[in-house]
Amino acid sequence: MNKETEQLIAELERIVAERQDWLFRFAYMRIGNREDAEDMVQEVLLGVFRRLREKTKVESVEQYLIRSISNACTDYFRRKPLKIVSLDKAEHISVNENDRKIHEEYMRINKLLDSLPDEQSEIVRLKCYDELTFKQIAELLSIPEPTAKSRYRYAIMHIQQMIKKKGDER
Repeated sequence: MNKETEQLIAELERIVAERQDWLFRFAYMRIGNREDAEDMVQEVLLGVFRRLREKTKVESVEQYLIRSISNACTDYFRRKPLKIVSLDKAEHISVNENDRKIHEEYMRINKLLDSLPDEQSEIVRLKCYDELTFKQIAELLSIPEPTAKSRYRYAIMHIQQMIKKKGDER
């Protein structure tokens, strides 16, 4: 193994040590299933490790890892038939005590973001929940940075209108 590959693997190990929980939440907030999110992150980490050992050219290990998990989430829904459950019923799905907090957060966010177009809701998740910069979001989604910013702005405006409307109805 050459020195460059060793540095990339050391960088991967550092990212995993520092951001393992974040990577799990990133997957969980997209697929909504703890076991599948854990498996997905583990599979992606192993795949990235193998590719780095095979000397795959990678500029930013962290961006490559996030993109890999994002792609795995997309593939998850392509492979797995969707089981549609209404949000009202989803609130009553049994969740063990360890998962209750993240499940409740998942339900609140999805309920709020449900009314947004997919491209806007994903940017809100990446910006607010995953704390990515607009530059990182643009790279991850392969869109121009100004497009990411405008989609975010429109999403926030829409959310504010929804909140105001709910407040006026009371």
